[in-house]
Amino acid sequence: MREHDVIVIGGGHNGLIAAGYLAKAGVDVCVCEALDEVGGDIVTNELTLPGFKHDRGATMHGVIQGNPLLANDELELKSKYGLKYIYPELSFATTFPDGTAICSYVDIDKTCASIAKTCGQRDADAYRGLFEALNPASAFINAGSFSEPPAFGAMMAQFDSNPIGRNVIESMFKSAYEVACDWFEDPKMIMHITKMCTEMFFNPEDKGTAFYLYMLIPAAHMAPYALPVGGSGELSNALARCVEDNGGTILLNSPVEKITVSQGAATGVVLKSGEEIKARKRVLSSVDPRLMFGEGRMIEGALEPSVQQKIDRIADPFNVGMMIHCALDGVPKWSAGDELLGALMVEPCPNLDAYRAEFDAIRYGRLPQEVCPLVCTQSLLDPSRAPQGKHTLYVGPYGPWNFADGGPDRWDEVKESYADLTMRNLSQYITNLDEIVIDRFVDTPLDMERWNPNNVHGGVTGPASYMYQMFSNRPITEMGRYRTPVENLWICGMATHPSGGVTGGARAMVPSFLEDMGIDFEDVID
Repeated sequence: MREHDVIVIGGGHNGLIAAGYLAKAGVDVCVCEALDEVGGDIVTNELTLPGFKHDRGATMHGVIQGNPLLANDELELKSKYGLKYIYPELSFATTFPDGTAICSYVDIDKTCASIAKTCGQRDADAYRGLFEALNPASAFINAGSFSEPPAFGAMMAQFDSNPIGRNVIESMFKSAYEVACDWFEDPKMIMHITKMCTEMFFNPEDKGTAFYLYMLIPAAHMAPYALPVGGSGELSNALARCVEDNGGTILLNSPVEKITVSQGAATGVVLKSGEEIKARKRVLSSVDPRLMFGEGRMIEGALEPSVQQKIDRIADPFNVGMMIHCALDGVPKWSAGDELLGALMVEPCPNLDAYRAEFDAIRYGRLPQEVCPLVCTQSLLDPSRAPQGKHTLYVGPYGPWNFADGGPDRWDEVKESYADLTMRNLSQYITNLDEIVIDRFVDTPLDMERWNPNNVHGGVTGPASYMYQMFSNRPITEMGRYRTPVENLWICGMATHPSGGVTGGARAMVPSFLEDMGIDFEDVID
């Protein structure tokens, strides 16, 4: 029987981060990955034509830039294992049917100039004021993303002890839309500000979404968004090199079927192949707890009924995303001008009523007719992603997981027609779109779950990031600080603090995990 000190279930970027630190600490660690490559949703594949590198899941690496993992290069991913980033001056832009756009640059002055040009000086001054109001709290909030969360009550008491913290508390009970309306007059600016939050798969009118403005607006200027050279999967590949170079083991095509337990403690795993692997010290799972606990899952009967019920009732995001990956035979011509060619992300938006109606349709289990997708042309910034003279296009429209007429299975029926609708809508903003698309690959949320079961109900960022499922309440209070009721069984990943996306969130768990094993984390990163 194979034996290791620690078994990590899941080789997504969070599982690999945990394994990287453990291996560097001298722990004999083994990663069991179900798929035939590491990375989970952080992978890059030739999905359309040879030579076109597409990020199948996440493409922008923003929050992780402030993580000590990268900021201090703690695992030497940049200095030793080949990870490189491009930091565009223009982080994101919102464009409108009349050919205007609002551009958010790293430079706050250039951003305000763009706002003034499209929306007037009043809203430009208001944006500067909002940035200055949010910035004092943002450093504290972002730093907390990279460490184990305190108990929720203690955190709220700390927030409540000073005026800045009380503003943060207020944001937990307000929507991004309400805050945008408080600060801005032009509907275009309201769409530009609230669209930031929708990439977390929120309705911007949901209560609590204002909190994310504290992270996203200051970060756009203080911690520039980044694009990994060669594709999003290069982060995962660098992590895998780190793990193996430090003596760790990675097993591909090795889905875990069972977690073995003896006398209330996790002792190892059984793979779908029937092979049993013993964990001498700990088991760490980076997969969604809804796949771990319960009848017919990895571990049965381990939880009290009330705790199991909480796991089964974990809430999904408001909406899910479909991905359209295109191979292009030329450069997109934005109606708003060539300035948008330098943007990492572009968000086309119609008028405010149609923008709000998109989320109303999704709420009632319908596809919107006016689509506001996320659009990236990564190869314009990173030419290594496409053959010379060609380009990649990444288009992400929203939709419901559970259709009112047909449930999730309806995605198979509407897949191509909704992709066609999205591309027709996008052609209002990219005037030569029909001429330059030479191939496409479409992933529905149902496809995403089939491909990677950790995308439960199509959610590529894990459970919904509502306040009641955040911090030490993520995924549930009983597991909100990475420990589970099963001795020696820990969890990390997008279902835990600090939530989904490319955050490198497992780094927040590692110090406590190592301490529990009697290892000083500071010695590991010195």
